[in-house]
Formats: sequence, structure tokens, C-alpha cells
Amino acid sequence: MSRKKMSHLKNVWPKMILIGSSSTQYSFSADGCWGSLLANFLQRKCDVINRGFSGYNTRWCNKMIPSILSEFDAKNISMVTVFLGANDSNLPTNKQQHVPLDEFKQNLLEIVEKIQSHGVPREKVVIIGPPASNISAWEKDCQINDRVCTKSNTETAKYAKACVEAARESGCCSVDMYTEMVKEKDWENMLNDGLHLSSRGSEYLFELLKPVVTKATAELPMLYPDWHQVDTDNPELPFNGK
Repeated sequence: MSRKKMSHLKNVWPKMILIGSSSTQYSFSADGCWGSLLANFLQRKCDVINRGFSGYNTRWCNKMIPSILSEFDAKNISMVTVFLGANDSNLPTNKQQHVPLDEFKQNLLEIVEKIQSHGVPREKVVIIGPPASNISAWEKDCQINDRVCTKSNTETAKYAKACVEAARESGCCSVDMYTEMVKEKDWENMLNDGLHLSSRGSEYLFELLKPVVTKATAELPMLYPDWHQVDTDNPELPFNGK
């Protein structure tokens, strides 16, 4: 590793921030493991930070964004994912979580603008659209947990499309999880309860994200040298940044 690259060690490690609802909150779990897959992919290059909030929609996250971003110095943010829409797209009978389509798209645009205003380039922001739902499986889960099922793939598809449009209009990247997953055979197996990602679904999302992440983090060096590159006569050199 060159001395020029080694100077980077004096700074805080780069951060990738995952912002979203339950699929983000659970992204380091056994099933919803796309966040941990990213962390493994970026090991010794970038820390992956989870800021997911189960049940949240774009209306609430739009209010929270300044507080979330205040934790981080923009120069240390290598990428931000925004994974929302699964709750916004609930039918209007779910008054707690539903957000009208037009407002949903505007909230996304404002979220990206706030991230950009914090100092993160738009090309380092990725909007991930909501996945499709296995309605019959989610209905059963809702019955078991004494909830009313308010999901509709017809509606979710509209919100997924709005994510792609918001990304295009704001100049950031997008991953259309809904459109891509329903092309696959037995796509319902990508969900563990009809709504949240299974390990297969998480691995699928990770593969969709990988090209975008690779491009956004291409210039990040591996931090600290490989063990066989350590100078046994002066082992302290790479660790004190000199």
C-alpha cells in the first residue's frame, strides 16, 4: 500500500448508510441479510451503518433525515441507500402508514435533496423500490397477529415505478426490486412471511445492488495492508499513519 493511500488511515473510515423501514432494520438478520452481505463485500474498505425503522414511511423519514445525517461528516459518506415504499403503499384504509402516491414521490425527492444538501453527491444515493408481496401469505400472517392485511401488488407496483421516476428526476441511482423480482420463477420464495425478505430475497437484492455499490466505492482503498505486506522490522509504520 502506498504512503499516499496510507494517509487515508488518519481519517474516519468511510461509511455506507442504509436508510429505510423494516427491510433495512432487519438487513443484518439471518433472513434479511442484504446489509450484512454488503458489509462483507466492503470489509476493510467501508463501514455499513443501519438506520432502518420498522413500520416507517417516507413522510416520517423525510422529517428524520436531517437528524440521521447529522451523525456523519459528508466527506466520510461513500454511499446512501433509501429503501422505502412498502409501508407507504398500504391501502388508504391503513391510515397510520399509507402515504398518497404523489406525496410519496415528493417525499423521496426531498429526501434525496436533503442528503445532497448535506454534501453527499447525488450519484452516491440509491433509491431502492419496494418489493412485491405474497398477498396470501401476508394475509395469513396478519390473521395470526390480529392485523388487517392492507397490501396490494397493484398499488405497490405504482410506488415502485415512482421510485424509479424520483431517482431519474433527482439524478441518483435506482434499483427496481419489484420489477426485477417478479420476473423470477417462484419469486414468492424471496419473502419469508409474504412481506419481508427471506435469505433468497436478500441475496437477490444484494446482487442487484452490487454493480451500483462497486461503482460508488471503486476508489476506496483497502484499509491497512495485507498481513504479508507488513514490514516485520518496522511493523508500527502502517498503524500510526506515518
